[in-house]
Amino acid sequence: MKVYIDVLVMENIVMNYLILLLTAKFMRHKPSHLRLFLGALAGAAYVVVLLLMPNLKVYCTTLAKFALSLLIVAIAFSPAKPALFIKTLAVFYVSTFIFAGAAFAFLYLNQTGGFVRNGIVYIWNSKGTTLFFAVATVGIIIRIFWDIVQQRISKEKLLMPLKIAFGNGTIELFALVDTGNSLCDPLTNSPVVVVEFNAIKNILPMEIQRIFDESKENDLDSVTKIVSDSKWMSRFRLIPFTSLGKENGMLIGFRPDYIEVGENAEKKGITDVIIGIYNRALSKNNNYSALLSPELI
Repeated sequence: MKVYIDVLVMENIVMNYLILLLTAKFMRHKPSHLRLFLGALAGAAYVVVLLLMPNLKVYCTTLAKFALSLLIVAIAFSPAKPALFIKTLAVFYVSTFIFAGAAFAFLYLNQTGGFVRNGIVYIWNSKGTTLFFAVATVGIIIRIFWDIVQQRISKEKLLMPLKIAFGNGTIELFALVDTGNSLCDPLTNSPVVVVEFNAIKNILPMEIQRIFDESKENDLDSVTKIVSDSKWMSRFRLIPFTSLGKENGMLIGFRPDYIEVGENAEKKGITDVIIGIYNRALSKNNNYSALLSPELI
């Protein structure tokens, strides 16, 4: 049986790169393609060492392969915190299992298509169709898996910590990641986060608070006059909407200094956003006080 090193290296670089790319997608990382390639190359180099030096049993041990995983994740993603490193490593293993499952499936379906030895999966085909179909199958599996995950997230009403800063005040609350929230500011096209008035009241100017306290948010003449007389006029705008139980409605919105979404290592700061003020409860059980667009996480 002949094994061509160039084919083996090429296959492993391609597969490792796709595994790392999938890991990045699941983790919502945006590493450079160079880092992903270098991580894939490290994995391919390990395979070549195993092939050329089969008597070095130490490289075939579980500990050695675990150390390789740590090296690949460090090269490709360089997570700053231990918790993020462990999470990225776990997702990397899940991605690897998905690709490995597809590779094994094709080996069993096509007995002349490759072999497995010392943890090395070697797939060959004169036209390269075996590897192509393996990758295509993984793509389909990932697509189905991703849709299921997104549906599950939607059903479970994923909650995210949200911090809003405006003027000298900040508030912290929980927001629901709402796939149906596609509101945008018509002037700047910035995404809109819908927030309950009672949750955000304390950081709003007094004149804006009076609009909602007196339930005048639908009186456009009063709103226009009050906002135009406010020193914060440039920060406020009117946002049309056709949801939240009302058609052709209008939200009063404002541009905050910034918002922070998430927590710990996954915290994300955003300035290009508008806060839309809603004068009703968004949650029946008070689990959240805002609706967050998925594009902001």
